[in-house]
Amino acid sequence: MEIYSSDLIDHPAWQQAWRLRCCPPDHLLTQPPNALLTEHLNICPWCQENLTMPPWPTPAPEELIIKRAKPSPGQLYTLDPQLAGWGPKARYYNPPVVLILACPDEHSVLVSQTYGDPAMAGPGDIELGSTFTGFAQPWNCYTLQQTDLDLCLGTVDKQVAPHVQHQHKAPWFDPKPGSLLWFFRHMEVETGYFFSSRAVSELITAHDNRLLTGITSINKKRMLEDLHGLPVRLPSSATATTSPLELLFRAESDLQQLPLAAADTKTQPALIFTVKNNQLTTAHTADIVLSGTDYANGLLTITGTIASLPPGNHAWLFRWHVDGQLIEPAAEHTGYDNQLFWVTFMLTPAQTRPPARLVVRLLCEPSG
Repeated sequence: MEIYSSDLIDHPAWQQAWRLRCCPPDHLLTQPPNALLTEHLNICPWCQENLTMPPWPTPAPEELIIKRAKPSPGQLYTLDPQLAGWGPKARYYNPPVVLILACPDEHSVLVSQTYGDPAMAGPGDIELGSTFTGFAQPWNCYTLQQTDLDLCLGTVDKQVAPHVQHQHKAPWFDPKPGSLLWFFRHMEVETGYFFSSRAVSELITAHDNRLLTGITSINKKRMLEDLHGLPVRLPSSATATTSPLELLFRAESDLQQLPLAAADTKTQPALIFTVKNNQLTTAHTADIVLSGTDYANGLLTITGTIASLPPGNHAWLFRWHVDGQLIEPAAEHTGYDNQLFWVTFMLTPAQTRPPARLVVRLLCEPSG
């Protein structure tokens, strides 16, 4: 989906939409050429045309003191200009104006993308009301971080945001493939995805960090009391002075109450703790399968999978247990994607030999 059709190129509304969403600011055109700009110029006749114009000065950074307020449903916001940048399909993604639909928590917002030219509206689009020109897109709603928001432009008529949410749940109109509306809506969805995918990824990472921070800030005595109430065993060395994270790793499944993992070297139990309001409420085991281990240049890399995870938010924790010592992973060398995980440790050859082993703990915060 690009600007290949001569009918589209000649359509003023499409020209405006493309340049608004997909073209870099004019001052970037005069910078030394790079692969991203060259690729864009190969598909964009308007930026090619701009190269023949006198160069635009680089804008000076603005130093505005703006008082920020918490967003609320019905408000229109611009997004932080710093979010703009090169992305897929040789486009420079410019942040759209969004309509706040809901604020699920203190960190995120549910928004509908908006567009200012009514000529590009189609079935299902919702006018912004009496104060603003343009329309909201119920077929293009997504999550952003509250920190992605920049300037509040004002508030739409009170019925607009609820109407958008209602239409978002209703069946959407499907434009004819190849039509102007079809191209426009594809471009709008791709624009929204560019900004929402990054926001959601950062929200997930931040949530994992908050979940872990909440656990590590628990009073040590209370953590010890929580663990004593769960089907786990603690060594005699575990006391109220032991750090919360070490208590989690020192805790082992109580074999009389929790099932054993399968008896092979590629399968072992992970201990999963349920966390509610920074309190450990349940514990159970789940088998993890070690699908790969590789030791080279002092680095032991392990990959594996878990058959299933409880619903909710999760934080994976790893340690390497050798001679009573718990070794942390190499910095920035752990990760997970749904049920797959990977982790790397800096170890000597002797530290990799049995009975040394991987210790896995998962924190699970139920949804809702």
